[in-house]
Amino acid sequence: LVEAVRQGINPFSTSYLSAPLHWQPDPNSEAWDVATYSHSYLGSVPISTATLSSDNTVFARLTLDVGPENVVRTARRMGIKTKLLPVASIGLGSNSVSVLEMASAYATLAAGGVFSEPMAIKKVVLASGEVDRTARWGKPKRRRVLTDGQAMAVTQILQDNMTGGTGTGAYYGDPYSAGKTGTTDEHVDAWFAGYTPRASTVVWVGYPNA
Repeated sequence: LVEAVRQGINPFSTSYLSAPLHWQPDPNSEAWDVATYSHSYLGSVPISTATLSSDNTVFARLTLDVGPENVVRTARRMGIKTKLLPVASIGLGSNSVSVLEMASAYATLAAGGVFSEPMAIKKVVLASGEVDRTARWGKPKRRRVLTDGQAMAVTQILQDNMTGGTGTGAYYGDPYSAGKTGTTDEHVDAWFAGYTPRASTVVWVGYPNA
């Protein structure tokens, strides 16, 4: 979604086909068949609406259009450091990343498109009671990776997701809260990434050894 918006695609007015996808560009390779979790489809639907229903078939088509390599590049700029494979299914979460990296990427949206390097220590107080300022604890490395408008377009959709999409179970009444669920087949992994202008939090439930 972020990469589509970054490329100038309007998610509110641009529609994609919600229907089973059979993709096999090379007849000698295994086909990629994509369906929705509920096996129900909406036909032609705006990207914004497809986000609220977590429509895999729409985002599979969208990923192919914007380019998996571009998705990888944008994910890295937003805070994903794990090596990502630019495969067609990357838009559906086929690459495994850490919870911290996901929280970092969503924090970029929360900050209006500004990435901040995660830090574990905000300050160090010496035995004398003096704050150690020489090591620059608590001085985040920041850089703008998205425009305010790009971040706001994505945030608006994820805010709608909290009140009328897959994130309603996490909505607690804050109109500025935004978030997105993520699940794999048979709930092997279950994610929720949520943020407000003040904080970004990600929860993952799954099997560590997998």
